[in-house]
Amino acid sequence: MATQLLQKQRINTGKLLSGLAALAVLTALPYLQLSSHDFINWDDPYYIYKNPLVTQGLSLLGAGWAFITFSTSNWHPLTWLSHMLDASLFGPTPAAAHLVNAAWYTGCVLLTFFLFLRLGASFGAALLMSAFFGLHPLHVESVAWASERKDLLCTFFFLSATMAYLHYARQKSLSLYMLTTGFFLLALLSKPMAVTWPCVALLLDDWPLQRWKNEGKSVLLEKIPWIALTILSSVVTVIAQSHGEAVKSLVEFSLMDRAANAAISYVIYLRQTIWPSGLTVFYPYPWKISMISALFACLVLAAITTATVRQKQKYPYLLWGWLFYLGVLFPVIGLVQVGTQAHADRYMLLPQTGLIVAVGLFLDQKLTGAKFRKMAGAVAAILLAVLMALTFRQVSYWKNTVTLFNRNLEVAGDNELAHFNLGSAYLENNRLDMAMIHLSAAAQMNPYDATTYNNLGIIYTRQKNDSLAEACFRRAILLNPKSAQPYFNLAALKMKQRRFDEALAHINTVVRLAPDHQEARAIQNKLAGAVHHHQEKTDD
Repeated sequence: MATQLLQKQRINTGKLLSGLAALAVLTALPYLQLSSHDFINWDDPYYIYKNPLVTQGLSLLGAGWAFITFSTSNWHPLTWLSHMLDASLFGPTPAAAHLVNAAWYTGCVLLTFFLFLRLGASFGAALLMSAFFGLHPLHVESVAWASERKDLLCTFFFLSATMAYLHYARQKSLSLYMLTTGFFLLALLSKPMAVTWPCVALLLDDWPLQRWKNEGKSVLLEKIPWIALTILSSVVTVIAQSHGEAVKSLVEFSLMDRAANAAISYVIYLRQTIWPSGLTVFYPYPWKISMISALFACLVLAAITTATVRQKQKYPYLLWGWLFYLGVLFPVIGLVQVGTQAHADRYMLLPQTGLIVAVGLFLDQKLTGAKFRKMAGAVAAILLAVLMALTFRQVSYWKNTVTLFNRNLEVAGDNELAHFNLGSAYLENNRLDMAMIHLSAAAQMNPYDATTYNNLGIIYTRQKNDSLAEACFRRAILLNPKSAQPYFNLAALKMKQRRFDEALAHINTVVRLAPDHQEARAIQNKLAGAVHHHQEKTDD
């Protein structure tokens, strides 16, 4: 049976190319509107348009930086290099970044098609399964958010490593082993979520390869280099996230709450796959987690696991797909809490593949009669049309920061992140009244965020309310003495008031905290001259 599953299906070349073309077009249609979308002021400034090492394009300096930086609390050098390549080829424009994302996503969809074929799906079933993957609105965040290029690269190379491994398992050649290792390494260099790939290889060894029975220890021995890469990537990731203070402590999020939220999130992702409504960019971590909901989620997970284990002999792909879903999602399920989200759409790009394998292969094998298959095809066509419409609408919310986070407030309710990003977007467009409304709401929800007070200070400065502006800048400095921007803004305020001594002191602090701040260095020289001239006049 394993041999039959892994034999290449004899498919007419014209039919194959037509299927791939149709799949690519269907996938691309909802995302063409991205050509007119703006960057989002959440992560995009740091990843792309306000990062000088990215905007200047590929360079030796930029490439070296990509491999040593822990910027954005991550280590993903290939992702940085990808953004730099965009800037070299097209410039740091939102249209280019978004359409390149769409191209990578299309590549991921085509790879799922080949994977489904290799796992035993018929041509028509593989096409429908891949179309379901490509048109599902749960994946919009990974494509429409320029900064989430890392999701797409990781998924593309993760799937490539899986395909290469299936070839290696049949032929056992060193070149295929090295190719598999190379794809796995590229996935890790894109996003550390790929650390679960060796476990996927072990799953494949059980089904459909059935290598455990025939090859014994060699199955484990060949995984040692991949496990070593996994450990190394995990260590670097922990260091990167700790460096950026992104990992939350057990005081902020207790272990009990994390476990409960993880179980609930697993079930939420299942519900969103089946019924993709109420999707949004940010789901705030609940203040209080219902233990009844957590218990119910655990019962659902246990029931599905029990059912798939019991059906392993008859339907091995059910357990395979379920374990793929549970395992690949595990690194981002929240037991190690990074950020303040309860769960996120972007985390489901890769894990959903396991669910599609399980359900798709089951239906493909159960619906054997021509009449039933025609009916199933018609139902699938309607389902895909609905998914395309939902995806098109979901992509439209990513038009700009204002549309995205206004939608987030509608779906998720009041939350600090939405108000902060809306306020910052309105401030960038000089809509001071709206900026004040949202930033004040953000400050009320979290009175300990320095950036919020810094932005409020900018609003008061533009409104010529110097006393409140200074109070906000000083509050920001008090909350985060290591942030250079409040010192810079306070220096500018003191310069306007012609209090050059105080301005110079603040600018000196900016240069100490941010040695690469070129504007601060230029102002420092001018201020030093102004202070010296003022002292000379005083002496006279």
